[in-house]
Amino acid sequence: MPKLSFELTKISVSYVVIILLGTTISWVALTYMGIANPIWAIISVVLVSDPDSTATKQLVKTRVINTLVGCVLGLFSLLLFGYNPVVIIITVAITTLFVTTVKHYPANWRLAPATVIILSDAAHAAVGHSEQFYFALLRAGEIAFGCCIAVILSSICKHLPMHKAG
Repeated sequence: MPKLSFELTKISVSYVVIILLGTTISWVALTYMGIANPIWAIISVVLVSDPDSTATKQLVKTRVINTLVGCVLGLFSLLLFGYNPVVIIITVAITTLFVTTVKHYPANWRLAPATVIILSDAAHAAVGHSEQFYFALLRAGEIAFGCCIAVILSSICKHLPMHKAG
């Protein structure tokens, strides 16, 4: 078994700074805009943040595609069948089949079926299709906001002295 060791590096500090700033900015800004618990923006910042802005942009692309696929299939299922745990499980399976059979589908495909579950859970409390659609848009908006914050911070980070070599 390998020996566990720790090393504080510039890249580690870069990750911490981006995630700390990104989650704080997202939480404060979205709370100020009236979103009581902007957890999906926070999760997105953590999932896509990288001190390398090129990597962040690729992670954002993957996150957005998977979120959209999950929202579309989840909403379609909710609109046709309403909230039903069996239907959610079948929709997750169909989403998984879809994303794993499309050639050149982005990495992190598991985010699409996970989005179906998240959306369905949010819609469970909703009354009517318009409120379900609202929850889907709210989740997608939070995710987009968190992704934008991560891209901005990673672009700024590459110009900081601590990010240079090493």
